[in-house]
Amino acid sequence: MAAIQRRRSIKVAILAFETFATMPITGPMDVLNRSTAIWNGIYGKALPCASFDVELVSLTKRPIRFGDNITIRPHASVRTATKPDLILIPSAGESVLEKLALLRSFIPWIKKCSKQGARVASLCTGAFLLAETGLLDGRAATTHWFFVDLFRKTYPKVIVHPERLIVDEGIVITSGAGTSFLDLMLYLIELYNGHEAAILVAKAFLLEMGRRTQLPHTIFGIRKVHSDRQIQWIQQFMRQNLGVRLTIEVMAEQLEMSVRTFDRRFRSAVGEAPSQYVQKLRVEKAKQLLETTDDSIGEIMAEVGYEDERSFRRLFRSLTELSPSAYRLKYGQRNQVPFVGSPPLTLKYVPGNRKPS
Repeated sequence: MAAIQRRRSIKVAILAFETFATMPITGPMDVLNRSTAIWNGIYGKALPCASFDVELVSLTKRPIRFGDNITIRPHASVRTATKPDLILIPSAGESVLEKLALLRSFIPWIKKCSKQGARVASLCTGAFLLAETGLLDGRAATTHWFFVDLFRKTYPKVIVHPERLIVDEGIVITSGAGTSFLDLMLYLIELYNGHEAAILVAKAFLLEMGRRTQLPHTIFGIRKVHSDRQIQWIQQFMRQNLGVRLTIEVMAEQLEMSVRTFDRRFRSAVGEAPSQYVQKLRVEKAKQLLETTDDSIGEIMAEVGYEDERSFRRLFRSLTELSPSAYRLKYGQRNQVPFVGSPPLTLKYVPGNRKPS
C-alpha cells in the first residue's frame, strides 16, 4: 500500500455553549485530540496524514459552567477563532427550541465559515441549530429519534431520515442520538485519515465500527403532544388492546366516526396513519417482552396480535433492523455476568520443597 502523504492539520471548531452536559463538547474534542496520540503511541510515529487541531469556540469566550463542579474555558470567540475546516455543533439538549433563542447568535459565523469552505457537522439536537442556518434546506439529515417529529414540523424543507445514524451531504453532516457522536468521530477520522486510522481509534476506545442505524434504539409509540381528546382516548385504547384485531373500521366505530373522518383526525394529531401507529405499538410491546421475559417468539407474536410469524418477523426487522432473536440477544435479561478470569491458584505440597518463611 502506498504511503499516505501528510497533509496540514485539520482546523476543527467545536461550538461551546451551556447544554445538558460537557460530554457533547468534550467527548468529540477528546477523541479527535487522542487520535494522533494513539497512532504515535502504538506505532511510534506521527499520524501519516492529517492531525486535528481542535478549538472550542464560544460567543463571548467567558467560562461556561456546568452544574457546580465543572467549568469549560473556550479557546476563542467567534470573533477571534481561527478559520476552521470543520465546525462541530454539539447537542442543544432537550429544551431545544428554547435554547435556540440564545444559540442563533452563532448563525452568521457558521454561514460565513461555510461559504469559505468549512464543512459543518451536527451532533444529536445540534441539527436544529444547523437547520436554522438554512444549510440543510433541500438536503437530507438526521437527529435524535425522539425529536424527529418536532424537527420535521419546525424545518419542513429538510428531508429527515430518522433511521440513519449519520447523513453526509458533503458540506453538511448530521448524526443521531446521544453517543452517536462517537460514530461521527470515527466517520470523520476515516474521512480525513483513512480506514486504517479509524480502525485503530475504534480499537483503542473500544468502539463499534460500521453502525449505521438508530432503529434498534428507537422507542415507538411515544405519546404525541396534541389536544384532540378523542384521538388521545383511541391511542390509549390501542395500547390496551394490542392482542385483538384493530382495523381502522373498529377504531372509527369506537369513536362513532366515519372511517374517513377518523383517518383524517388521527393523521392530523399523530402525524401518521392509524395502521402504522398500531404496528409500531405492537413492535414496541414485542421489544419490551423480548427484553424482560423468556417467552418464545411465537408466544410474544400472539400476545401483540400477530398470527403470521413471517409477517411479524418482517415487520419487526423493518422497524428495528434486527430479527426478534437478535434483539433479545442484544437487549434481553442477563441473569449473571459470566466469569472469564483465571481460576484460583492452588499450591500443592511436594516433598523436599521448603515452605517460604
